Amino acid sequence: MFQTDLTDILLVFFGFLASVLVLIVLSYTISRYFASRSARKEFEVIGKQMGLNEEEISLLYKCASALEEPNKVFHSKYIFEKCAGKLVKESSDNIPIIVSVRKKLKFEHLPWFLPLATTRDIELYQTGFISYKGKSYSAAVWEKTEEDLKIAILDRIPESPQAGEKVRFSFLREDDGRYYFEAEVLNTYLEDEKVILVIPHTEKLGKVQLRESIRWKVSTPARVFFFNRKLKAEELSLIEELPNESFVEGTIENISTGGVMVCFKRSISAREGDNLLLEFEWKGRLFKNILAEIRHITSSTDRTCLGLKFLNLKKAYEEIIKRFIAEEQREVLKAYKMDR
Repeated sequence: MFQTDLTDILLVFFGFLASVLVLIVLSYTISRYFASRSARKEFEVIGKQMGLNEEEISLLYKCASALEEPNKVFHSKYIFEKCAGKLVKESSDNIPIIVSVRKKLKFEHLPWFLPLATTRDIELYQTGFISYKGKSYSAAVWEKTEEDLKIAILDRIPESPQAGEKVRFSFLREDDGRYYFEAEVLNTYLEDEKVILVIPHTEKLGKVQLRESIRWKVSTPARVFFFNRKLKAEELSLIEELPNESFVEGTIENISTGGVMVCFKRSISAREGDNLLLEFEWKGRLFKNILAEIRHITSSTDRTCLGLKFLNLKKAYEEIIKRFIAEEQREVLKAYKMDR
């Protein structure tokens, strides 16, 4: 009769185990292959719908294929710019293709209310300051390419930064925040007696948030009653008894859940720290009896604008303002993607 030993048993066991592993790995590999082909096909369909040619789709997929959801590169400027940066660093031959794709995807500009994610988002002629050797000089973005920024130093500078030296560029983006980044100078040259610094793009942008919540641009009529002083707590009950003829007509030019900017087409006598009562209608909703404090004043001979902080905004009003801003943001983004 046949007699088996341990070696035979082990051979059979490992042979069986190897067969199972091969089947598992093979089936996984096949499924991954077909999933990859399906994802690529879907990517190509969306790319063609957006006007991209085969060369552009192929290059973009080279980067997007590493993403969990490759198709997001068509809809997110942030993801697109990260891909663009990698492709440009890989080869300068990709630059014309990236420029064309950016235009077709309508990613040439960033809506004002979205934060910057890369130096490629900085607008041309953005002013700011170049810091070099402990001193700051007025500067502006002079030119942009896919590879670099060219920043002009507008002040006279005793000693120009040279290639390999580090500089810091800081700038204020209206209604957003103060940004800054450091970079190593690639090259320096003169143009119309201005020192031009060539620096590489970076995604390492620092930001100082200037406001707790976004100020949304609007144009909404408002009525304001000036108390011309800071109210005491016990006086708040009197705000229901104010005569209508004592209100001053103005226009709200931006709004957030924290306050508004209200402007008047004449000179207004007001002081920072004083309280006032605000009423306005926005998108069919009436906002009444809002106590606010004047935080800053901008005035000229025929115009005064007051930056106001809400002091007693009702929770219901706050939620409505949040909802209205979110709705308008969605509409702007929709138009931005479709019409620009």
